[in-house]
Amino acid sequence: MIRTKKLKHIYHICTIDIGSPKLGNLGWCLYDSLSEKEFTGQDIDQLFPYIKDVSQTGGLILGLEAPLFVPIRENLMLATKGRKGEGKRPWSAGAGAQVLAMNLPIMIYILKGIQSACPYITFHINEVEFTAEPQHIMLFEALVSGADKGASHVHDAQIMVENCIKYAKKNELPESILENESNTEYFNLIAAALLRLNIDVEQNIKALSQHSPIYKPDIQYRENT
Repeated sequence: MIRTKKLKHIYHICTIDIGSPKLGNLGWCLYDSLSEKEFTGQDIDQLFPYIKDVSQTGGLILGLEAPLFVPIRENLMLATKGRKGEGKRPWSAGAGAQVLAMNLPIMIYILKGIQSACPYITFHINEVEFTAEPQHIMLFEALVSGADKGASHVHDAQIMVENCIKYAKKNELPESILENESNTEYFNLIAAALLRLNIDVEQNIKALSQHSPIYKPDIQYRENT
């Protein structure tokens, strides 16, 4: 696993379970670490004011439950193989591939909505430069699947958020389940979306070939729920 670091500032947590907005298959959960209050909903537009509020007091980690980057390998026969560490449900198979495609326009909508509500926000696609300062958002891939899944899309978002709370209380980030893989590069879809919106162009051109963290509910959390 790729280790994380101790952060200088408090951070808040938000996860969005990606699905069809038209069919009501989308849910979100946001946790304010200062007030220790949790907010949930299905309407993405109702989320942006909460993001604006918490971003004034600390950093925010924002998880999207969809593959956010894909591996680029030298061997074409391995092009759609799962990323090392993600287990039996690879990004390219079944639900993963479907939600990857579905998330492309939804992700643009989310980032654009955040930028409109918080014009001075700084986005990070991974933990390298994220220190949880106010007005800073780090995006991560939320993997809530199989036995981890809840009773609804909102519940899935809650499961990921509540798993992260214990780390936020220690000013630490969860550990990414992504493992180092030799001879593998990445195509980062978040960086591409930020470029599409003309956000931090120079930074995100470099970020196109980087990975983002993948967080998954850990065993201890699952056993206690």
